[in-house]
Amino acid sequence: MKQLALTPQRAFMWSLFLLGTGIASCGPKPGTEHLDALQRTLVQLDSAEALYRQAPLESAARAFAKADSALVAIEAQMVGLIVNLEQGKPFSALDERHRMLRRQPGRQRRIEQELDRTRRQIGHLIEAIVDGATVDAEGTPIDTAYLNKSAADELRIADHLVEEIGIALKFLERGTIDLDVVIQNADSTARALTTIPTQP
Repeated sequence: MKQLALTPQRAFMWSLFLLGTGIASCGPKPGTEHLDALQRTLVQLDSAEALYRQAPLESAARAFAKADSALVAIEAQMVGLIVNLEQGKPFSALDERHRMLRRQPGRQRRIEQELDRTRRQIGHLIEAIVDGATVDAEGTPIDTAYLNKSAADELRIADHLVEEIGIALKFLERGTIDLDVVIQNADSTARALTTIPTQP
């Protein structure tokens, strides 16, 4: 398979060319039934990436550092202290934010890598179908079974990627919104629980 990724626009034009010429004169080429789904998937990836790029992605690392520092300080204050479920709610809220933000850098790295890989692979697949390629870049024969499996695999991967983008954006929002308030509530609760009342 040629190592040349197609833009959604170029893939669409190739599809039109194929439908208008090759199919009419020679009959359908193997894999042409997948072109519409592959093209729609490229458009979906572009839309998901646009939303992803608009998010304040750089805020995740700063927010995590802030939550981590606050959690360490509060845990140091609370050593040996047992609290009930109600008293522990502010700490649970902070810990939840901390866990969401801790995994965010890894999510973002995977998304960056997979966006490039998935778009490139779908572009290669569209080009192979349009060109009627008979072998891929590794010399593996391209037949109907190969194209069916490749299309199914790439569409599944793309669906998962769009889903992961949605999860990353949701966790970024939930992890950073009102974080200072959550930290303040946890800190205030820790101070109240660890302060020995002054006897009259």
